[in-house]
Amino acid sequence: MADSGRTGPQPGIENRAVPRSDRDGPGAGPVQGSDADAVPDAAWLDTIEDAAAGADVLLGMPVAGFHAGSAALAVGATRVFGVLQPFEPTRDFPPAGLGLRRVPRWLNRPLGRFVESLAWRVAGPPLNKARRARGQPPIGDPIRGQRMLCGWSPTLLTAPDDWPADRFTVTGAWRLPPDSGWRPDADLTTFLDAGEPPIYLGFGSMPPISGMDRLLDSLLNGLTGRRVLVSAGWAELGSTALPSGVLRIGPVPHEWLFPRCAAIIHHCGGGTTHAAAASGVPSIPVPFTLDQPFWAGRLRAVGIGSRPLDPRRPRSDAVAAALAEVESAAMRERAREVAEAMASEDGVRVAVAAIEALVA
Repeated sequence: MADSGRTGPQPGIENRAVPRSDRDGPGAGPVQGSDADAVPDAAWLDTIEDAAAGADVLLGMPVAGFHAGSAALAVGATRVFGVLQPFEPTRDFPPAGLGLRRVPRWLNRPLGRFVESLAWRVAGPPLNKARRARGQPPIGDPIRGQRMLCGWSPTLLTAPDDWPADRFTVTGAWRLPPDSGWRPDADLTTFLDAGEPPIYLGFGSMPPISGMDRLLDSLLNGLTGRRVLVSAGWAELGSTALPSGVLRIGPVPHEWLFPRCAAIIHHCGGGTTHAAAASGVPSIPVPFTLDQPFWAGRLRAVGIGSRPLDPRRPRSDAVAAALAEVESAAMRERAREVAEAMASEDGVRVAVAAIEALVA
């Protein structure tokens, strides 16, 4: 997912091929134009084909999904793709990764088709150039029409009705096992034991962007009188003096911390959203970009999140109103119901069963 279930910088569970050239960063992706020579398409194909030799099934995920599809064709493996956000065209909503809060319903599916087509128009030419250099024929979009494993909770989002059931399986979230050796530090334990459950505030892997300090000040002003845990994260929140009753923390497993909180203020990355929903504690969404507005909307739709706060125009009174909303008896009960439903989900088991069924 977009984040990994800890409150600080952590590697995601996204599976990607690693380029062999040091000049290509881990987030490099297919582009066109003058930068085409810098794209590690050949290295990605080498890496994936080498790893997949002799495999029955090749599971591809972003960012290297097209390359995984190409490699599957090369080694004779069945193609399966895993996604952590819904990008497939549907009439129900626009592609989740665009950061759109709302578009006219009639535009949802055409917009999804446009994004799907554009992605291949960007990635296809350099990938096929690398294939030709390997003596392989050019291909069309190797993802379109293939089997999809959707690694999110069906409690938060079921598959849209216009997605064919034989292609799409919403498995539940793909979670790593808890770290049995992890222990909280003394400062965090003392803080938690010293009073009522605190409000968690953190933005995970969001980078330090303009206005972040002002946003934090507004959020803390709206939480005046409440105990607060500020997770530093990639943005290094709380690096200056903090009010009394506010503790700055580093990486802490979400599954351990969130159930000990009264409310969770977060950016709505996919991983944090699922951890918050599974904790039984309501959320106050502060979505910035990409899939975050989508997941904020899902929390709201399911009944376990307040109206999202706008990070560009933070207002303390809106924070206070959101806190009152999430502390209502109705929302707290709904949060418990959602957590109970999610506790029965086993996304990894369902995904493995779906893959094994393809080669049974």
